Amino acid sequence: MKKKKESVIKAVMLDLDGVIIDSNPAIVNAWVTTAKEYGYQLTDEEIKKYIIGASAEYTLGNIFQKENSAVRKDIHKKVDKREEQANYILINGVKDFIRGVFSHNIKVGIVTSSWPEKIANVIRQHNLHFFSAIVSREDVTHGKPDSEPYLLAMHKLGVEPEHSLVFEDSNNGISSATDAGALCISVNNPSSGMPDIRDFTNVRISDNPHYYFYASRFGIEITYDKK
Repeated sequence: MKKKKESVIKAVMLDLDGVIIDSNPAIVNAWVTTAKEYGYQLTDEEIKKYIIGASAEYTLGNIFQKENSAVRKDIHKKVDKREEQANYILINGVKDFIRGVFSHNIKVGIVTSSWPEKIANVIRQHNLHFFSAIVSREDVTHGKPDSEPYLLAMHKLGVEPEHSLVFEDSNNGISSATDAGALCISVNNPSSGMPDIRDFTNVRISDNPHYYFYASRFGIEITYDKK
């Protein structure tokens, strides 16, 4: 099979929350526990509407709108600390996938809206010492959906956009990756318009791939769930 230039991959980049780890339980627990300390009993509807998939600023502005900026800042610090110390479950198959990519001398990066302490906790918990570059919320002026996070990661990895493959779960992350010029696969987001996988049991390293590794006959093959 003749390789298309745009299907030759020199680097793979992954979001953290929802792609490497199932972080929703830890995130919800951090907000609910902290809210109780300030006299708030959050409902399931509030959790769904204001916490899951939302930025900290959005959560603070909607749930804690009666609090002044100093109190909101303290709440945010406590939530971050709880997330930093939480135990996280890996998305199915992701560690084997990352290890497989790394073993073929393809650079691997994390591009996330999380922060260094939380990232370090996840890497330490699961022995994920495979990453050549990490871009966190503290490294950029404009976060996702802006293209800045992925452009910075490409710069750090020394890779061209057309040779970059990204795994993202959120629409904001997908916009960030594609606007930066990368190829993108969505994770558990079938309405994204991208090639979509349920988790990393749907991908494998193969000599009959959809995306070839640079200077290799191997690459990434995707299997799609039957409808």
